[in-house]
Amino acid sequence: MLEQDLTDEDFEPYFAKAQEVSEFFREIGPKYDVENTFAYPSIDVFKKSGLGKLPVPKAFGGPGANILQVSKIVSELSRGDSAITLAYNMHYIMVGIAGNLMTDEQNKYWLGRVADGELMFGPFSEQRAGFSGLADMKAVPQAGGGWKIYGKKTWGTLCEAADIITTNATETDADGNLPETFEGRIAAEKLFIGDFKVDKNGVGDGIRIEKTWNALGMHATGTQTIVFDGYFVPEDGFVSPWRAGAFGVLEWASLMFASIYLGMQQRILEESVAVLSKKHLGATFGAIVAADTEVKSVGHIIDGIGDMASRVEMSRRVLYQTCQEQIEGKDKLWAPELRFPYLGLAKTFVADNVMHMSRHAMSLVGGSSFRKGTIFERLYRDSAASMFQPLNADQTRTYVGQFLLEQAAAK
Repeated sequence: MLEQDLTDEDFEPYFAKAQEVSEFFREIGPKYDVENTFAYPSIDVFKKSGLGKLPVPKAFGGPGANILQVSKIVSELSRGDSAITLAYNMHYIMVGIAGNLMTDEQNKYWLGRVADGELMFGPFSEQRAGFSGLADMKAVPQAGGGWKIYGKKTWGTLCEAADIITTNATETDADGNLPETFEGRIAAEKLFIGDFKVDKNGVGDGIRIEKTWNALGMHATGTQTIVFDGYFVPEDGFVSPWRAGAFGVLEWASLMFASIYLGMQQRILEESVAVLSKKHLGATFGAIVAADTEVKSVGHIIDGIGDMASRVEMSRRVLYQTCQEQIEGKDKLWAPELRFPYLGLAKTFVADNVMHMSRHAMSLVGGSSFRKGTIFERLYRDSAASMFQPLNADQTRTYVGQFLLEQAAAK
C-alpha cells in the first residue's frame, strides 16, 4: 500500500489552497453549467495549486496525504462547485487505485509525473453493464509484445484535461477472441495505464474523445465517451489483474464520491440559511396569520434548517470516521466479501442525505428555487448523480444481503 504520512500540520497549507480553489470553482461554475461543457479555466488553476499531487507519497515526489486528508480537500472543493470537483475527483480516485496496485518502478514513473502536475483519469464503464460488468473491451496481444485495445468506455470523466489514462480490458487470443468461459473472462480482465495524448479535436493515436455528454446534471464534468481503436499499451503498461486488484482498493472510489456529496450538503445548508434567514413573506393569512412574516421564525423552517445541519454533521462523522478506520486497518476485521460494501456505506449514507436535502431545500425556499439557473435548481440536478456511482444503495444491500444469507445457509 502507498505510504501516506502527511502530518496534520503540514496538511494545513494544502487545505488553505483548496479553499482558494473552491472559491474560483464557485465563481465560474454557473457559466459551465449553462453551457454544458467542461470548465476549461479550471485546468490551469488546479494544476498550479499543487493539489493534484496530494496523495502521492514522499518517495515519489508528493506530500503523501492519506485518504482522510484527500477527502477533506474534495469536500472543500465541492462546496465551491460539485460538478467541477467531480471531474478532478476522478484524478484522486485513480491515483489512489492505480498507485496501490502498481509496482514501485511504475509508481516512480507515473506518480512522479503526477507529482510534477499531470492529471490521471480512468474510464471503466461500458454501455451494457456499467462499472460492475466484465469488460467487453478487448486487449489483443501483439507479436512484438504489448497489447492493442479496442472498444468504448462511456464515462470518461476528466478526459479533456488528463495526461494519463487508466482503464480495464479483457485480454483475448491473437485473433481477438474473448475467453469462452466465465472464469476465463475474469482471469483475463486486466488494468492498464498509458499516455493520453489527443489533439485539439480529441483525436490521438488509436484513441479519441467522442463528445456525448448530455446529462441531467453535473454538466461541467465534461464526461465523454472514450473510443479505443488500436490504442497500443506496451508490456510495462500492465498494472494488475482487474477484479482481484481493484476490489481491494475501491475505497478510493466510494469514499471520494462520498466526499463530493458531503461538500454539496454543506453548500445546500449554506445557501438555504443565507436565503431563509432574510426572507419575508409580507402579510399572511392562512396557516400563518401575521402582518409581516419572517420565515426564520416559522416552525417548519426552523426545523428544516435544523434537520439539514444534523444531516451534514452526521454525514461528516460517518465519512471521516470511515476514512480513519480504513487508515487504521480496522476494515481487516470484516469478512473480505463485506469490505467493499461496508466501506461504501459511507457513500450510500451521504448520497441519501444529499438527495433529501436538495429536495427539502427547494420546498423550504419556495417556488423561486424552481427557476432555471438558481443554485437550488442546480444542486437538485447535480445531487441526482449520487445514485449512480459505485456502489449505489441497491448494489450495497445486494452484496451484504447475499453474503449473510449464503453464510447462514452454509451452517
